[in-house]
Amino acid sequence: MHLQTEKIGNVSVGRIMMEKVTSHETPDLKTALLELIVSDGEQFLINLSKIKMMDSTGLGALIFGVRQADQHEKDLRFCDPSEKIQFLIRIAHLEDAIDVYDTEQEGLDDFIADFGA
Repeated sequence: MHLQTEKIGNVSVGRIMMEKVTSHETPDLKTALLELIVSDGEQFLINLSKIKMMDSTGLGALIFGVRQADQHEKDLRFCDPSEKIQFLIRIAHLEDAIDVYDTEQEGLDDFIADFGA
C-alpha cells in the first residue's frame, strides 16, 4: 500500500501516496487504514493531498476507517483533500461523519486543541 506514516507529537500522520482511489485500489486502502488504526497510537490524521480522483468506493474506504477507529476507541481524521474530494464528501452528506481539514497543520492544531501536546 502506498501509505507513508510519521509521528508528529502524539499524532500519527499517514500520507496516501496514490493518485486515484477507485474500486481497484480500495481494498488496499482499507487494509492500510486498519493496520494503522490497530497500531500504537490513538490519534491519526490522513493526508489526502496526492489523490486526484476518488469514486464512491474510495469514499467508502474513508468511512470504513472512521468506523474502525471508533470501534477501537481511536480518532481518525483527514486533511488536505482536493476540491473534487471535498465535493464528493459534500454531495454524500458526510461532512458531519468525517472530520476533514483544509491543511495538515489545521488538523494537527485541532488534535492539540482537543488532546493537548
